[in-house]
Amino acid sequence: MSSSSTTSRDLEKLSMEKATKSTDAVSVTAGEITVEAEYERYLALHAEFQAENGRSHKKFIRKLDWRLLPTLSFLYLMCSLDKANAGNAKLFGFLEDVGMTPKQFNLALMYLFFTYGLCEPLSNIALRRLGPRIWFPFIVCAWGLVSTLTSQVTSYGGFVAIRLALGMTEAGLYPGSLFILSMWYTPRELATRMAIFYGANTAAGAFGGVVAYGVGNLHGANGWPAWKWLFLIEGLITIAAGIACLFFLPHFPHQYTNKRSKWLSSDEMDYARLRIKYVDGPNPPTYVFRWQDVRAALKDRKTYFLMTMFWFGGSVPTYSLSYTLPTMVKSLGYSAVRAQALTTPPYIFATIICVLVGWLSDRFQARYLAIMGSYTLGLIGIIILWVTVHYKHLAGVSYFAIFLAAAGYAAQVKAPIIGAWTSANVPNPSKRAAAIGFLMLVGSVGGGSIGSNIYLASEAPVYPLGFGFSVGATVLGAMIPATIHWFLLRRDNAKKAAVDVANFKATHTSEELSEMGELSPLFRYTL
Repeated sequence: MSSSSTTSRDLEKLSMEKATKSTDAVSVTAGEITVEAEYERYLALHAEFQAENGRSHKKFIRKLDWRLLPTLSFLYLMCSLDKANAGNAKLFGFLEDVGMTPKQFNLALMYLFFTYGLCEPLSNIALRRLGPRIWFPFIVCAWGLVSTLTSQVTSYGGFVAIRLALGMTEAGLYPGSLFILSMWYTPRELATRMAIFYGANTAAGAFGGVVAYGVGNLHGANGWPAWKWLFLIEGLITIAAGIACLFFLPHFPHQYTNKRSKWLSSDEMDYARLRIKYVDGPNPPTYVFRWQDVRAALKDRKTYFLMTMFWFGGSVPTYSLSYTLPTMVKSLGYSAVRAQALTTPPYIFATIICVLVGWLSDRFQARYLAIMGSYTLGLIGIIILWVTVHYKHLAGVSYFAIFLAAAGYAAQVKAPIIGAWTSANVPNPSKRAAAIGFLMLVGSVGGGSIGSNIYLASEAPVYPLGFGFSVGATVLGAMIPATIHWFLLRRDNAKKAAVDVANFKATHTSEELSEMGELSPLFRYTL
């Protein structure tokens, strides 16, 4: 069990230990409040919120859920739509009107991920320093404006420029949302919330198909083709969402120290701040931004294992599926408009599976098993699809396989398990923000650029390169690294268990224990 899963009994034990030993009082806010005083306050609030069978705690969590999840999920829904709607626009004659070849279209899709990936860690660092109330309205309105301008594209060069700008402005939303959630929820609560949040991405596939189906009826209105209306309408909705962030998106919990909150009481806000800070016990990580923590994320092997898993097991198959699905469904024998509508059911199913896997991962604290189960489901779907697309009379089986592939890859990619596994095992906020940004940098650049180019139009409908690469990437680039990562964490936990804890505490100060973070023998990695 992870040390992040502190129970009431654990807290009582820690409190008794504190009463029998002398510790250094480490200043938190300019010497006004000590770590010891804060921890005592946390213990008192925890006991209060857990009283009466935890009813106050459940009410508190519901308040967080209703404020954070709808807001972030809707933003991610719009982010996913604005990134992937090019696949829908393609069916409405976008390439012919702009004068692009299918190869140029795929290259333009790929270029987005260079600016998207490169800006992810930078954006998370800016978010860590400025806070969500300032950073998110800015980036959301910026990419909404870029999306509306896509409706005015008239050439391949213009489309490339637009995609580069879109990648730059959208980069902060996804990793930033994961970091925001990790600042409000404990590691035991995180996978479920991340799954609900990421469900907005899979729902975007469903919603995008419905929107594209409706916008298809606007073809010719005011002399505009349907693809122009698609970019304009979705972009304007995104700008409105960015403005709404000013009213609905809260600050980080620790930013409310000298601010009032209208949606949480003073005790609830204190509890929100302290329960995350002291989730691993009385030696909290520093909340002061330090560049050395950013560098520590770059030196940590965990960052690179998770980066590889996110890259090959998540980004490649997920992006390739989202860009190719409308065309793939059309190749099964459906019209362009009907193919848009038929992309909706697989994404709805994927959303349900995504949330279910996230909940099970939290319920049993088994990140590795959850991620391997998801990989296996996605792999089965891709293999069935690879075989059946060769036979037109098996179109129904091929369509069913799309359900499995979409669900399996959606359930593990990015937020539900990868993000939760990262957050649970990196307690320092600055290092965690950097780790999430860095692992997604390579994942987005590599996964997005590869995923948008492996399902070649010239190979439709059998796509030997696309299916073959997806299978190989899942096994070699995701399942094997996940197993190695799990084994090394398990080995580290065994080494920590062999340490004499009493002697270690006696020879290290509270500051030293806090500075060690997850390397401390008192910390246990979540497996």
